[in-house]
Amino acid sequence: MKALTFVIGFQTAQFKVHVQKLSRRTYLIPPPSAVAGIFGAILGVPRKELKNYCRKQKLLVGAELRSLEGYYTTISRIFKFDRDEKGIKRLLEKWLRKPMDVRIYKDIVGLMPLKESEELFRPEYKFAIAAEDEVIDEGLRRIRELNFEYDIFGGNDYHFVHYIGDAREARLIRSKEGTGYCPAKDVYSINAQEYEIIAANSCLSERGISLPVVISAPVGPVMDVFTFVYKASIITKSERYAVQDDESTIFVFNPTRCLVP
Repeated sequence: MKALTFVIGFQTAQFKVHVQKLSRRTYLIPPPSAVAGIFGAILGVPRKELKNYCRKQKLLVGAELRSLEGYYTTISRIFKFDRDEKGIKRLLEKWLRKPMDVRIYKDIVGLMPLKESEELFRPEYKFAIAAEDEVIDEGLRRIRELNFEYDIFGGNDYHFVHYIGDAREARLIRSKEGTGYCPAKDVYSINAQEYEIIAANSCLSERGISLPVVISAPVGPVMDVFTFVYKASIITKSERYAVQDDESTIFVFNPTRCLVP
């Protein structure tokens, strides 16, 4: 098996935590499923075939956050039309007649739930990929030539790429120290002179992003809790697969566990 790394930066990005609905939280770093999806889009692998492709080509993927310029939350109203049109019209007429009626007000608010959406501003990542030799050779060629089969986005089709490149050959190793993320149960310690454990990305807007950051979030259908780090590295309890180039050692994982069939 061969390995590669490349750098990808987005104007904005949102890698949605899959269990969220109206509150769209984002992972700080794209999880294995998102990394595999982006690499698959570069190669031209259809989404429905991605899981089988990853299994067949023995893909291992991971990512580290290299820089982040900001975090923000957008709030919007979603109008829910789960009643018949005449019923909604009658409710609005009642509201116009009695705007101070608490019971009517509650019904009106029920039509307009709030939607919160977390987004990252200008994040830059290094992606790490290991796979069968021909897959890595094709990936290196396509990234260097910017010859992609499908468009690349930072989660949704309104989060645009502002840079992709620096593709280089790397090697697949076993290591107890790496960057990016790792299952929380396998974390032994965090290697950083000073770091802050945060409960949610929203804390970034309050504390800033100058210190190394550690955050946990569930990943995949089986809801494995992963630990994500920024400006720090993870020390694991035992050796794990990692992709190493001249600059980084990034933990990599089988993405099929996180992908929907």
